[in-house]
Amino acid sequence: MPTFYDSKGNSYDLTEQIGRGGEGTVFACPNDLKLVAKIYHEPITDEKAEKLRWMADNQNERLLKVAAWIVDTLTDAPDGKTVGFLMPNVKAKEIHELYSLKSRRVYFPDATWQFLVHTAANLARAFYNLHKSEHIMGDVNHGNCVVLADGTVKLIDCDSYSIKKDDSRYRCEVGVGTHLAPELQGKNLRDIERLEKHDNFGLAVIIFQLLFLGRHPFAGIYLGEEDKSIEDCIRELRFAFGSDAKLRQVKQPPGTLSLSQVSPRIALMLERAFITEDRPEAHEWIEVLEDLSHNLKNCALHPGHHYFQDLTACPWCGIEAQTGLMLFPFVSGNRSSDEESFNIFTVENLIQSLNIPHNLPATLPKPLALPPPTSDIKNERMIAWQRLGTCLALQFIGVLFVTFMLGNIFALFLSVVFTMLLWVYLHDSFKTLKESVEDSLEDVRRDWNNLGNDWEKSRTNENFDDNLAQIKDKIGDYQTLQQKNLQKIKLLQENSFQYHLETYLSSFKIGEATSLKIENSELSTLKNYGVRNAMNAEEKHLRAIPTINGATIVKLLEWRKNLERKFALPADKNLPVADEQRLTGEFAEKRRKLEKDIERLLIGLRSGAVTLRQKHQQLFAKSDVIVNQLVQAESNVKAIGNNIPATVGLVSVGIFSLILGSGVPSSKKPTMFNEPSDYPNYSTSRNYGSGSGIRAESNGYGTSSGIGSGSNYSGKTYSENYQVAENLTDEQIESMTDWERRSGAKTLEKEALELAYYDKSYKKAEKKLRLAVRLIEYDENLFNQLAVVLYEQKKYKESLEFLDKALNIDSGNTVTKLHIGKNYVKLGKFDEARVILTHVTDVVPSHEAYYYLGMACKGLNEDQSAISSFRKSVGYYPQDVEAHFELGSALNKIGNKEGARAEYETLLNLDQPKAEKLKRIIYFGGK
Repeated sequence: MPTFYDSKGNSYDLTEQIGRGGEGTVFACPNDLKLVAKIYHEPITDEKAEKLRWMADNQNERLLKVAAWIVDTLTDAPDGKTVGFLMPNVKAKEIHELYSLKSRRVYFPDATWQFLVHTAANLARAFYNLHKSEHIMGDVNHGNCVVLADGTVKLIDCDSYSIKKDDSRYRCEVGVGTHLAPELQGKNLRDIERLEKHDNFGLAVIIFQLLFLGRHPFAGIYLGEEDKSIEDCIRELRFAFGSDAKLRQVKQPPGTLSLSQVSPRIALMLERAFITEDRPEAHEWIEVLEDLSHNLKNCALHPGHHYFQDLTACPWCGIEAQTGLMLFPFVSGNRSSDEESFNIFTVENLIQSLNIPHNLPATLPKPLALPPPTSDIKNERMIAWQRLGTCLALQFIGVLFVTFMLGNIFALFLSVVFTMLLWVYLHDSFKTLKESVEDSLEDVRRDWNNLGNDWEKSRTNENFDDNLAQIKDKIGDYQTLQQKNLQKIKLLQENSFQYHLETYLSSFKIGEATSLKIENSELSTLKNYGVRNAMNAEEKHLRAIPTINGATIVKLLEWRKNLERKFALPADKNLPVADEQRLTGEFAEKRRKLEKDIERLLIGLRSGAVTLRQKHQQLFAKSDVIVNQLVQAESNVKAIGNNIPATVGLVSVGIFSLILGSGVPSSKKPTMFNEPSDYPNYSTSRNYGSGSGIRAESNGYGTSSGIGSGSNYSGKTYSENYQVAENLTDEQIESMTDWERRSGAKTLEKEALELAYYDKSYKKAEKKLRLAVRLIEYDENLFNQLAVVLYEQKKYKESLEFLDKALNIDSGNTVTKLHIGKNYVKLGKFDEARVILTHVTDVVPSHEAYYYLGMACKGLNEDQSAISSFRKSVGYYPQDVEAHFELGSALNKIGNKEGARAEYETLLNLDQPKAEKLKRIIYFGGK
């Protein structure tokens, strides 16, 4: 490696490489370990060399405090060409190592959200000091910001910055797309003067990533059809976490923090940073982040969770439960030994909060009642009966004809043969159908059995159960650890006299006691047997040594007794400081190990609990599908029945035709009749479409949202002609049978819908429907029909009363909610209308729902939201005249004349009067 020289002529032999980048290589600086050197791979321009020299000459304490600023240049020879520079040696981690969960556990194991907020404030301070000197980073990204262990932030790669020099500026010509401001996306950065507002965008991105644990503000779920990169979303201002994200066709990813879960001031500043060019400056971030840091509180369930104090619930607990991740440490590894331990009861409560599945049913649930057979099976049954009827008719006519023509003997023979042939034909047809449905049933039963096996396996999880057992053992160990330590200290204190005596005796060495006059050979033997001091001089121990003289033993025992007589207990009876520290240290070490073991097991438990819950949810969802297939297959097999009716029919018709053909009188005459069923079939099912002023359409479930959506009474059919008196009393209604009330309600509903749709006689229709709801008090469809009729009469409050009743029966009925929203619009309750219609469009989007949502937004003077809703309405139904008219009016209101005229052109082909009305609004301000 060649030698390099600084501006003062000092030489540097750079041999130890510590980093390498696209522009150059970084070396350790042996001359000064506080510095490192960067040597460029390729020769640099004169302008670049001048920039480096200017930066070195204009270094100051403010910049060196927050950045790895250039402190000197390096040349390839004394007075040679600049090939690199010297900068401070910053030993820190890139900032993404902090906000990324995986690396945070390694490099910042004790970091909580409070630490991340603190680091974000320090990042803002670093940018503030840089901007104070009128310099711009330009190339803002997570690799140019590093974090020290205490949360201090340093800015690096300063040679690429946009540097202010008097009235000129050295430009920054590079940038990372994920942190570039929208107006810089796709531009040639060499031709652009970087501004402070550009830095402010990148600063806000990194602050967001710190607060939202590595999530990029524009890395949401795009709701459009094509794919969008992060850079595309930045350019189009698709902030995934913003309050209007849905209007921008994005939504935040699941399992993430939302803007409503940080402080309101932070949320507003993030909206400013990512949607407008009035981006918060660094000093604004310092103030609000410090305010947030001072207004955090600890989670009652998880001591490692900190969150904004105005929230009613800990957001991290919810995210951890949803994702199965342990986002923050449960215990800190940096506590001193005299700190209080964490509350073990909190750990037990946290385990309970994992929603660990227990006492699961042994088998998956299966409904007891079978559904009706499928329409295919019904058709096959009908065809089978028609086939049987045809065969019986052919048999009857054939046998009768032969009997008349050839006599009874031939007729009897032919009847037997004909019966057998027809039976074989019918049996083969029946057998094919029977085998088909039974094969389907067998396949579904196999799937059901396999699902049952999967379910049985999922009820237990060895790793999960092992972690649960281990953590319970660790909790037990933790609960007894403190008690055992206290018992040990107490025992030592109770034996304080013995402890001090033993310490006293241990201080008297046998070899140093000249009064004993023991020969060296015996001293060596005593030492070999571990008898070195008065404490070791015990009679039992001494007599076990074979070569020690008895007189020596007596002298040693007497020497020990004399020392014991001279011993006095010290005034301070406490344990020695060293022993007390030893016991305390041992306790703290065991405690920390148990705490870390518990935290590690908690991470595994949380992940395992989420995995188990997801597995069970998948199995339940799968069981819903398979069980429906199973009971349907069983119903189909049951509906197919057997071939006995065909056999009985053929034999009976054969005998009967023989008797009738032979002219033999019979005492039993056949009686042909059809027995009426308990519930006559109601076969008429009309969909009345849209009446005057009624916006009718499919709601996504095959049901009209206007008049004529029909009712279904428990899957049975009822008479459409069952008439009821319209002046029935409550007593008369009470005395009616269930069938009479249902059939009467059905007839009244049909008559009311015909009156409303064909005659526009809403008053008469209302009367019939009011009687119908008296007959059937729990049918939400009747309440909906009555509400629509009242709506057409502008009785909006009464309409809402019946819609509320319908909603009480079926809280998820989007048709009911749509009618409620329409009534709210008519009553001028635009806030309530917007809330419920937004829900409807989320669940079952339709042109009608978006039209009335647009009307609600129009009433609230939310023009952009109204325009968005009207656009979606005409997107679903391009022929909607009113939606086009309202869209044109709204566009005209915000000054979009071109868009309004486009709607006028559309209306010319749909409704000329409406088009002329819109034209007057556009050109003359008319209404």
